[in-house]
Amino acid sequence: MCESFNAKVVKYRCKPILTMCEELQCYVMRRMVQHKKLLGTHEGKLAPVQEKRLQRLIKPSNKWTAEWIGDNERKRFEVTYKGSKVDVDLIKHSCSCNKWQLTGIPCIHAIAAIKKRHDKPDDYVHPWLCMESIRKTYEHFIQPVTSEEYWTRSEFTKPAPPVLKRPIERPKVHNRQKDPAEAVINGDKLKRSFYVTCSKCGERGHNYKTCKGAPSNPN
Repeated sequence: MCESFNAKVVKYRCKPILTMCEELQCYVMRRMVQHKKLLGTHEGKLAPVQEKRLQRLIKPSNKWTAEWIGDNERKRFEVTYKGSKVDVDLIKHSCSCNKWQLTGIPCIHAIAAIKKRHDKPDDYVHPWLCMESIRKTYEHFIQPVTSEEYWTRSEFTKPAPPVLKRPIERPKVHNRQKDPAEAVINGDKLKRSFYVTCSKCGERGHNYKTCKGAPSNPN
């Protein structure tokens, strides 16, 4: 359930906290309204999914034979098929195969015993799987939330942003190291902080490769 919900709200999680809460509120509201519309048109005692599951079990139950064991309530049966026997108790809503207790829906053995009594299998389904419980689940609704300009002013001060803490690792330097020969900008004017001196003639303004003069020291 958590993974399914995260897959639906993955596009909201990257937003700021207030925006994210607003988007989640609208999503849950739309989701509940959609389910209410679908369930409002459904007729029957069981929920749509549980009704389909029960209908799939009715046909295989025809192969099993239910025999009343003689109790006073006439709700205890021994159900057999090809040498296999199970004990079905319609009062306790239990079967030897344990499927009825686990799912809340009568198994194929219980359905065979229910048909022996000429009862409806819907009456033996757990109440949590019926439409009455589903309607109680969707009785509440998401309250509407107004935008920020209609909020009530609070007497408390506004929260300050969190203090930025320096991470444990070495901080990354994005600025490249400048060469001393590069110009330093001061306002709109350019000021040179380094001058090239020729190592051949000793004059400034050029280097050894571009020097055309005589060497200052012949040796």
